Amino acid sequence: MCPARNDDATIEAISSIFELAASRRSPIDNPGSPDWTEFEMRVAALRAQQQRSQQLIEYCDETVAAIRASLERTLDERERR
Repeated sequence: MCPARNDDATIEAISSIFELAASRRSPIDNPGSPDWTEFEMRVAALRAQQQRSQQLIEYCDETVAAIRASLERTLDERERR
């Protein structure tokens, strides 16, 4: 636990951090700024990554289904013999 004499300093430090955070503007608040452009680029990159991930998931699901179907056919052929 912090000594009592440091409690005031800790509270002041936390207050200054909150003030600094509150004074910073979000890129969303200033369209057209370099920060906004970077924000838009990151959003676009994340959306593209999400789309690629979804396509990969669908491909994997289709591949697994094809492998299972192939294995079932092979097992059925062996049972007929």
